[in-house]
Amino acid sequence: MASAAPAPADRMAWGGIVNRQAILAGVLLVQLIAVALVWGLQARPGDAPPVFLSFDAGNADTMTVADAESTVTVTRADREWTLSNGLPADGGKIDGVLQKLSDPGPGWPVATSESAMRRFEVVEETHQRHVTIGAGEETLADIYLGTSPTFGRVHARHVDGGPVYAIGFSNYEAGVKQSDWLQKSLLQPEGEVQSVSRKTSSAEWTLAWTDGAWTSEGVELDQDETNTFVDRLRRLNVLDLVDAELPEEPSTAFVVVDGAGAHELALFALPDDDYAATSSRFEGVFGISSYIAEQLDMPLEDLGVDASEEDDSDGGSEGSSPPAAES
Repeated sequence: MASAAPAPADRMAWGGIVNRQAILAGVLLVQLIAVALVWGLQARPGDAPPVFLSFDAGNADTMTVADAESTVTVTRADREWTLSNGLPADGGKIDGVLQKLSDPGPGWPVATSESAMRRFEVVEETHQRHVTIGAGEETLADIYLGTSPTFGRVHARHVDGGPVYAIGFSNYEAGVKQSDWLQKSLLQPEGEVQSVSRKTSSAEWTLAWTDGAWTSEGVELDQDETNTFVDRLRRLNVLDLVDAELPEEPSTAFVVVDGAGAHELALFALPDDDYAATSSRFEGVFGISSYIAEQLDMPLEDLGVDASEEDDSDGGSEGSSPPAAES
């Protein structure tokens, strides 16, 4: 039996559905074509945002940062960074800055006029930082850094000319003092501490790591208190470089034997409750925390069992090597 032909109303409904699908398909096709055209235009090399800087940070072996008053230079030899005064520099910080400057990301120039360059402080007469990075005889970067348009960005321009860019960097990351790049842990012991001897006119004593515990002749040491004391030496950080006349005698002085041998460390009380330190391993005077310095200036009796406020006096520290400082 032959099926009945669709009613006129059904044919109209079906035709409407087909027409709507065709329209949607056409709209989708137009959208895809538009996206393809936009992508193709953006992908053209001539329209890509220019790159302000691009170099291999691992090849850099010198960096100079200057402002109107100060200049600091760091150099790398045998994979170690040093300051111009011979002190060790903070290699991690330097490598981070180099990596950031080597690829600050693409961006369109924000200004090209002379008046804008002066306003953004990226000209020879007026700039906030002048950064030069080299690798041997090659100059990898030579730029001026100026004002900041927003947090985490700074106006920048090549010294030899060109427009002004806004790159991802901050002037505070490019300090112009030696202490800005100093390795702040340079006074810390190298490797395991084997002994600490206090050498002053008022008191002399020695802490020695023996058979898994700290010992000292004539005193039963509280191991927790003694570990805390030695940890202060392990964590001793430099705050800055100090240009001050030191007293004739230090407040306290130590001979520390560590993985690199013996070295002398002297602490000096300065006016205004400041403290400075010197080390036989490095030339220079280093500012340190007053709180830590005062905690290191203590008699041996304070490390004894009777001086501890703990009830448990057998808190020995077991092990085959001196305990490391907690991170």
